[in-house]
Amino acid sequence: MRKTLAERIDVRTKMAMLVVLIATGAIVKDYVLGSVLFAVVVLLSFAIGRGRMAASFSFAYLFLMGIFWVTTMLPPNAAGALGSFALACRTCMPICLFAAVFATTTKIGDLTAALYGMRLPKAVVVPLVIAVRFFPTLKEESSAVADAMRVRGLALSLKNLVSKPALMFESAVVPVMLRCAKIADELAAAAVARGIDRPGRKTSYNAPRFGWVDFLPLSILAACCLLLVVAKANQGIGGLL
Repeated sequence: MRKTLAERIDVRTKMAMLVVLIATGAIVKDYVLGSVLFAVVVLLSFAIGRGRMAASFSFAYLFLMGIFWVTTMLPPNAAGALGSFALACRTCMPICLFAAVFATTTKIGDLTAALYGMRLPKAVVVPLVIAVRFFPTLKEESSAVADAMRVRGLALSLKNLVSKPALMFESAVVPVMLRCAKIADELAAAAVARGIDRPGRKTSYNAPRFGWVDFLPLSILAACCLLLVVAKANQGIGGLL
C-alpha cells in the first residue's frame, strides 16, 4: 500500500513541527494572527493528505468563532467565562489539529525507532509511545459508547442535554473513564509483548532518515510561524509607541 506524504515524513520532523506550533501558539493568541496560524496548519494538513481531518477541525474552529462572537452580545459576567473558554479552545486548535495528524500518521514502530535514535532513555520512550497510541484507541471507544447511548435513546443532542443532563453525563463519562483504565493496561501489555522493554539495540523496518520530504514542510511551517511571531512582536512595539 502506497504511503501518504504524512506517513513518509520522518517522525522527528513531525515532532519538530509540533514543537514549533506549540511555541508559536503560546505567543500568537489574538483573533487575526491566531486564525492565520490555524489556516496555515489546515493548508499543511491538506497538502500532506489529511484533508478530511482538516475540514472537520475547520468546522469546529468556525463554531468556536461563532461562540466568541455571541459573547460580545452577552452581559459581562456571562461573557467572561464563555469567552475565556472559547478563546482557550481556539488557541489550542492549530496544535490539536497537527497533534491529531501526528497521532494518525505515525506507526508505533517508527515512533519507537525515532525516539531511541534521539538517544532518549527508556523511561521517556515507553510512556510517549503508549500515550500516542492511547488517544486513537480512546476515540474508537468513545464512538462505541456514543453508539450504545444512541441505542438507549440517549443520543448526543441539545434536547437530551437540557432535559436529562445527569443521565447524559453518567452514560457518557462513566463508561469512557472505565475504558481509559482498561485501555492503558492493554496498551502497556501489548507494548511489552512486542519487546519494547527488551534490552539491547532496537531495529526497525523503516530506518529514520531526513530528506527533502521532511525539509520542505518543516521549512515552510517554520517560516510562516516566524513571520507570525514577528508580526505579533511588531504589534506589541506599536502598542508601546
